[in-house]
Amino acid sequence: MADIRGSDFKVVFLDVRKVSEVMQQEAAQAARRQGLLPVVWVQSPQYRGLRIDQLVAEARHGDAIQVDDHFFANYSLEDFYLLRRLYPKPIFCSIQPFQASLLPTAGCNQLDVQCYSAPQFQQCLKLADRLGAVVSLSSENTLKYRSQLGERSFNTFLWQGP
Repeated sequence: MADIRGSDFKVVFLDVRKVSEVMQQEAAQAARRQGLLPVVWVQSPQYRGLRIDQLVAEARHGDAIQVDDHFFANYSLEDFYLLRRLYPKPIFCSIQPFQASLLPTAGCNQLDVQCYSAPQFQQCLKLADRLGAVVSLSSENTLKYRSQLGERSFNTFLWQGP
């Protein structure tokens, strides 16, 4: 966590699938000690058939939750608004560029657009600007374009580990 903070990042996304309760708590506490916001990234909830109350339970140790493109592809807007009612902390929303029409009109504390394709990078930046969104970069494909972001905020997903 100190290395993440040392790189001038402010948020850490925690994928808690198959992670023990104790490890989830320790990771969130370690992030807080470094002045980072621990956001629980509920990856691919549809494969586990998670209901909205279960999504809320998954995020219990974080200070925010992220719902991603899998959520927006597999859950309804009504599900999102139920999440908003049941989850009092910030909700980070992440979409692929083609999913812009699936976004709720309100309720995302932060929106990011996944700009993971090098050939579509400039179009993705334009969409992110139009939506007032953070740009998400892929460590493999688009992180090398960081210098083109100017003052835009960005996320980088490193997908380390199994």
